[in-house]
Amino acid sequence: MVSGAREKSFPWLLVGCLCVLTAAPARAYYDEAAADRALEVARQQLNRTVTDPGIPTNRYPKASTDAGTWTLITESNTVAWTQGFFPGLLWSMYEQGRDPFWRTQAEAWTQNLEVQKTHSETHDTGFKIFTSFGNAYRQTGNPAYRDVMLTAAGSLAARFNPTVGIIDCCAWNSDWNVPLVVDTMMNLELLFWAARNGGDPAWNDMALRHALKTASDMVREDGGTFHVVDYDPRGRILSRGTFQGYADSSTWARGQAWAIYGFTMAYRYTRDSAMLFYAQKVSDYYLAHLPADFVPNWDFDAPTQQKDSSAAAIAASALQELSTYVSDPTVAQRYRNAAISTLESLSSPAYLATPGSGPGILLHGTGFFPRNEEVDKSLIYGDYYFVEALIRFKRLMQGGWLSTFDFPSSVRPLGTGNTGVGIVEFDVTPLSQPIDAVIGYADSSTPVTRYASLAMSLRMNPSGFFDVHQGGGYAALASVPYQAHATYHVRMRADLNAKTYSVWVTPPGGSEVLLADNFAFRSDAPPTDDLGQVSLKSGHFESEFRLQNHTVRAEGTPPTEQPPPTEQPQNPENREEEAAVTGDVGGCTSAPGATFAAAGLLLWLLRPGRRPRNTRRPR
Repeated sequence: MVSGAREKSFPWLLVGCLCVLTAAPARAYYDEAAADRALEVARQQLNRTVTDPGIPTNRYPKASTDAGTWTLITESNTVAWTQGFFPGLLWSMYEQGRDPFWRTQAEAWTQNLEVQKTHSETHDTGFKIFTSFGNAYRQTGNPAYRDVMLTAAGSLAARFNPTVGIIDCCAWNSDWNVPLVVDTMMNLELLFWAARNGGDPAWNDMALRHALKTASDMVREDGGTFHVVDYDPRGRILSRGTFQGYADSSTWARGQAWAIYGFTMAYRYTRDSAMLFYAQKVSDYYLAHLPADFVPNWDFDAPTQQKDSSAAAIAASALQELSTYVSDPTVAQRYRNAAISTLESLSSPAYLATPGSGPGILLHGTGFFPRNEEVDKSLIYGDYYFVEALIRFKRLMQGGWLSTFDFPSSVRPLGTGNTGVGIVEFDVTPLSQPIDAVIGYADSSTPVTRYASLAMSLRMNPSGFFDVHQGGGYAALASVPYQAHATYHVRMRADLNAKTYSVWVTPPGGSEVLLADNFAFRSDAPPTDDLGQVSLKSGHFESEFRLQNHTVRAEGTPPTEQPPPTEQPQNPENREEEAAVTGDVGGCTSAPGATFAAAGLLLWLLRPGRRPRNTRRPR
């Protein structure tokens, strides 16, 4: 067991140094190099598992054992919920470097899970299918993976109880009537996604109704959560309590993390203000009850101290995403600082695997404490969300604008003065391949709600090439392929008077290629008198590409060197407020992101129990 005791706090003399800190480079106490080191540990541990001859591709790791091996779950087990996380981890390894070895491994463990797509005995179809087949489709674009997800979404939707307004958790516990459990918030993503990718649009409403019911009946006034709410067939509450927590009135740490992640994810898909409100409410409770190392006890109210690194990993991933949706920069900063502090702890020797420590990536996870099952072990779902959190951290540290699946949040304002003939330049990096993504432009007065709102559009199409919208469809003068994680420079000349535009693309290390020559604006787009907005629209998933160094200038004006844009908290309801967020504090002008990093460092140094680095005790 890892001790949860706080270390004695250490005084720091910081008076008068804030301006010095804010002018420093955008580096916090946890940086990309630290994340890369943790990802390398993950890679080594996963390689150990996939090359173990005793683990066939139809058996799925769940928890470490005292013997240094994994407990394994069969591909056909309908009650189990963890089979998707291991193939999801393998797809994450493939995403990092596109190494064919990891794709081969990921495909093998993913394909054997297809048997789960028709099982409707449990809400956990979402956990099993979205983490495996969802990552597979995101990385390959293979429509067979998409078809599996749509079938699985139909199986999950079959558990929706319209009278109560929830996804009925499961049929395996006879003590429950119509149970709502906090874990189901995670499974809703399968329904949200499928409703937007060829499935029944009603699935979105089912998922949102379930999330709203969770908010009203499961979240306490103080922001803590029950684990289980049971209803009678008419929808009346029979009981509120726990299944894996300490007591009915306590707050189970992993359940609280599920709530943070689930409400944040629901906001991503729906932009429903209630989802954002409850995401913050449960996050604030979680943060207020953390110990000094940001890794919670298995239950916030339990007298028995036993860390749960899996809850910390889930929260670290979710809080980073939540920080991009909150309009108040101070609050957004607090969420991201907490996520970074959590990653720092999880990446330390206290929690990260070392040679001989076992097969997992994270140590000290707690599965089911009341039954003494999987206590102080590596847990495959903890590993999954830890790696996801590391990848999210790296993306946010790299700055720029990330594409979104939702139209309103995809829009970045460019101002009203870009008229006449304009030159646009930027760098774009696909983050997976293939994708179906658009960089489009609209007038400053145009509400961007669909592709037809965009008069000019550059696309990275599912076939793996760039093309440009001309009049009534997409075309290209040359075949320019794109590769994941390669950066392409784009130059565009837009003649707003003639309603035509030309586009050039420069591949990495290559020469500029003319992709479109005086293509006509989209024929069904509204009038476009200025380059007032740019939309970064994902086709299937969030964050399909990154855009950096975006500039607009009048033709004939020499380009000026501009700092790369940083990813600011997204506030689709108030883009002017978002654009006003700067790095200027107390008259000190800072480099992009430096204020954020320095403030995070200041909060970290002052937090209870934190020692300066040169006096920290060995762990």
